[in-house]
Amino acid sequence: MGLRSYFLKHLKTVNTIRLVLAIILGTMVIIDIILVILGDEYPTFSEVVEHNRSELIWLNFLLSGLIAKIFFNRKVTTKKKEISGFFGFLAIIILLFAIGQIDGFKVEAWHQVLIMICGAYLGHRVWPQYIFEEEDILELKSSELSIKSNANGYTQKPPRI
Repeated sequence: MGLRSYFLKHLKTVNTIRLVLAIILGTMVIIDIILVILGDEYPTFSEVVEHNRSELIWLNFLLSGLIAKIFFNRKVTTKKKEISGFFGFLAIIILLFAIGQIDGFKVEAWHQVLIMICGAYLGHRVWPQYIFEEEDILELKSSELSIKSNANGYTQKPPRI
């Protein structure tokens, strides 16, 4: 059973997982806002992140990479070893964890945003990808040819390659 057919059979489950994660993230933001309104009695997520920003840079990198993999999957035409991308991502997380434990190390807010963007980009580019099947490649080439022919004024669709 190919990966494509597996995801087509379980498309409802994949969409449900995406929906649950989006609800969890939205709930976390709403709870954070409510705790800020209630006052200083309760520590909010944003306060914990602000006070432990340097120690948690690895967590920012990890979360942004996970969000990129869940919501922005990438399809490729050539199969690569997935484990190498995972180890690359893991090595950077370990490095960021070690850097965060250094005494006197401070991370500013813009550094944190940059780390999150880099984590999302790296998670999107090197972590395990979905592989196009042969039919997908042919369909993609056919659709590209039809777009080019329509741009040139032809109304006839090109034959499938």
